[in-house]
Amino acid sequence: MGKSEQNRLRNPSEAYNVGRIEDAIRMLDIPEAGSEEKSQLVALNWEIRENAKAAQLLEELLADPQFTAGETNELRLELFITYSLMGDYSKAAALRNVLEPAVQRMDARTRALFFFYNGYVFHEMGNTRRAAELYRQSLDINRWRPVAWYRLGLLLRESNPREAEAAFQNCWNQDRAFTAALLPLAQLLGARGQWVQARNYLITANARLPNDRAISNALAEARRHAPGSPGDGSSLLRRVITANPPRVTPAPPSPGEGTLRVGLIENRNLFSVKAGGDFIIYSVSNRQVLYRGSAREQFWIQWNRGNGSGALVMQDRNNTILLQNSAPILYELISNQDTSIVAGVVNGAPGTNRTYRGAIEFRPNPDGITVVNILPMGDYLYGVIPAEMPASWPAEALKAQVIAARSYAIAYRGNFADRGFDLHGTPHSQAYHGVAVEHRNTTAAVDATRGIILVGGNNRPLRAYYSANHGGYSEDSLTMWGYDAYMQAVPDRMLPLRTAPLAPKDLHRWIRDTPTTYSNVPRFSYISSYRWEKWVTPTELRRRLPEDPGEIQRIITRGRGISGRVVEVEVQGSRRSVHVKGDAIWFAMGGLRSSLFTIRYKTAPNGTLEYIVFQGAGHGHGMGMDQHGAAGMASNGISFSEILSHYYPRSTQRRL
Repeated sequence: MGKSEQNRLRNPSEAYNVGRIEDAIRMLDIPEAGSEEKSQLVALNWEIRENAKAAQLLEELLADPQFTAGETNELRLELFITYSLMGDYSKAAALRNVLEPAVQRMDARTRALFFFYNGYVFHEMGNTRRAAELYRQSLDINRWRPVAWYRLGLLLRESNPREAEAAFQNCWNQDRAFTAALLPLAQLLGARGQWVQARNYLITANARLPNDRAISNALAEARRHAPGSPGDGSSLLRRVITANPPRVTPAPPSPGEGTLRVGLIENRNLFSVKAGGDFIIYSVSNRQVLYRGSAREQFWIQWNRGNGSGALVMQDRNNTILLQNSAPILYELISNQDTSIVAGVVNGAPGTNRTYRGAIEFRPNPDGITVVNILPMGDYLYGVIPAEMPASWPAEALKAQVIAARSYAIAYRGNFADRGFDLHGTPHSQAYHGVAVEHRNTTAAVDATRGIILVGGNNRPLRAYYSANHGGYSEDSLTMWGYDAYMQAVPDRMLPLRTAPLAPKDLHRWIRDTPTTYSNVPRFSYISSYRWEKWVTPTELRRRLPEDPGEIQRIITRGRGISGRVVEVEVQGSRRSVHVKGDAIWFAMGGLRSSLFTIRYKTAPNGTLEYIVFQGAGHGHGMGMDQHGAAGMASNGISFSEILSHYYPRSTQRRL
C-alpha cells in the first residue's frame, strides 16, 4: 500500500475491514493511546498471535480507574482467557481466584466459558479431578460445545473410558468437521472390540489427514480386526428392493413454472431401479423404444467402460441383459401418479434408496453415469422444501421458503447444461430428497404459492439465495462473491442497520455475545448455528489448504463485509503465505460453519502453536433469507410477503 492510499484510510476500523490489519495497528499503537485504542489493539493482537502484547494491554486497562466493577470483571475474564490460551497457567490461576466470587453474576454463556477455561487450566496443571468437574459444569450450562466434550474425552481416556467414548461421540455428533476426535474415539472403540465402527471412523480421519502416521497405523490395525472397507457398495446395490414405490398426487399444473432437470449424482458405475408402475425406456436421441417394463419390476443399470466412452447395460435380477446403449436413455413411467425407488444416488451411502417422481435419464460419460431426474417444478418443490426447512415450522416461513426456492430454481435453470442438467439435487444448488420427505404442510405451502417468484430490478427471476442462519446480519453477495447486486446485507429485524462494519473490539464482542434476534428463537434455531467455536490443529489446517505454507505462524483476515464476514484470509507460514477467498475459507479453515468469525490461538507454555481458535456466528453463506430467522418472524405473526421483503429488499413478488 502506497503512502497516498494509507492516507485515504479514515480510521483503524476501516483499515482492518479492508484487510490492512498492519495499518490499523500502526494507527492505534501510539504513545498517547487511550482506553478505546488499547481495547481495539487487544482484539488485533489476538488475531496476529501476539497474546503477550494483548495481555499487557489488558493489564494496563485494568489499572485504569474509569471502569466500573462489571467492566473490570469483563476485562479480567478476557485476561484470564488470554493467559489460558498463551499457556501461562499460573497467571490464569491467580486471575481465576479473583473472578470466582463474581461467577454467579455472569450470564449463562459467560459462566459456561469461564468453567471451560477454568477446567482447561486445571487440566494442564495436572488436577484432572477438578478439571473434569469444571468441564461437566460448563457442559451442564451449554451442552453444544464440541471442544469441551473433546477435552473431557481426553481427560477421561484412562480413568473412565466409557464416559470418554461418549464425550468424543458427542463432540463428533455436534461437529462433523472435528477430525481430532476420531482417532481417540476409534481407539476406545477398538479396545472394546467394536472394530468395524472404529475402522469406519478411521477411514474418515485418514481421508482428511492422509499423512498422519498415528491415524494410518490405527487404521491398519482396525483393518486387521475388521477386514474390508465400504468400497463402492456394489453388493448393497445388487440387493433386491422389497419395498414398493408409493403412488402420489401430482402437483397442480402451473405452465409458467415448466419442468426441471435435476442432477442426482455423477460418475457412479451402478444403479438399481424399482418401478412403481408400467414404464418405457427410450433412446434420448430419437425417442426409439428400447424396453417396456411393468409395475414392481426391478432392474440394474451398469456402466461398461469398453473401448470407447462407455455404454449403459441394463440387467434384470437374474443378470440377463435387457438392453445396451452407448447414448443416454430415458426411463419414463406411464402414469404421473407412479414413482420409482432408486438405489445408488446418495453420495457416501451407495445402498441408500430414495423415491422419486417423474422420469429418470441415465447419461454415460467417460467417468461413469450421470443420473438426472426430470419432473415438473411443483413435484420438485414437494421434495425440496421439507429437505430445506422442517415441515413443522410456521406456514408463513414455509411459504417464504417455497418462493425463494422456486425463484432460485428458475433463475438457475440450465446452469449445468453442459453436464446434462439444470440444478444439482444437493445443497450445491438446493437439497432435494424426493418423495420420502414430502409432508402435507410443505406440500400445502407449494400449492398455496403456485407461480409466485421474486424478481430483481431487471425484472428477471432473482437468484434468491438463502442459508440456515445468518447469525444476526446477512451479507451482500457482491462483496462476498463479486456478483449479483440485488442481494443486499440486512440485519435481523430486531437489530439496527449498520452504516459501516464493526470495529475489531466490537466484532469480537458481538460474536461472543448472543443478541436476541429472530435468528435465535429457541424453537426454530440451534445454538451451534447461531454462535459457535471451532478449535483446529495446525496439522489439519495445513492439510486442507491448496498449498502447504509450512509451519503455520498466524492467519490474517484480509477484508470483511459489513456483517463481519471474512472475504479473504492469508495463512502465513514458514515457507510461504497462502491466500484463500470466499466460501472456500470454510473448508480450508477446518470445516467452519460460516465465514463470520474471529481468530485466536492456543499455544503451549513454550510458545508452540497447538490450536487455532475460531469463534463464529451463523451457519451457511449468509446471503439472502435466514431460514431460522424466517421461522422466528413467522412465529411472531409476520407474513411470508413481509419476510421476503425484509431479506430481499430490492426484489418484488409476482406471478409467472
